[in-house]
Amino acid sequence: MAEPITDRDCEQVRQLHAEGKSRNEIARTIGRGAATVSKIARAEGLAFSGGARVAAATEARSADAAARRDLLADEALDGALGQVTKTAGAESARDARDHATAARALTEVHARVAELARHTGTGGNSGAMLDRLADALLGPAGGDGQEV
Repeated sequence: MAEPITDRDCEQVRQLHAEGKSRNEIARTIGRGAATVSKIARAEGLAFSGGARVAAATEARSADAAARRDLLADEALDGALGQVTKTAGAESARDARDHATAARALTEVHARVAELARHTGTGGNSGAMLDRLADALLGPAGGDGQEV
């Protein structure tokens, strides 16, 4: 059973809200759930205005994800072209086959990423999947910039 809301809880929420703390920061500070903090804030006539910050951060993350998907598609296509070039100069049939297989796989990655990016834009679960794929192939965003 949840602890009843105390006058001390209400006072702490009012004080921390006045300091500009977010709902989740207040919840962590006073050791109560975010829903409890929301309930207290509503009763006290307080509102949290973090929505604009969250929207801006989400917008920036979406733009970054779209750019990373474009980079992944370009890198895959460049890699495929490099493998095709290596196929022509391969020393054995096995090497040629391996380069051709790699070129095909990279071409499929390029096609899938480009197609999903067209259909998903910059959001949704498919975008998150593409971010994980990009991380796996290119490294996390803000990494050391080394090529794969």
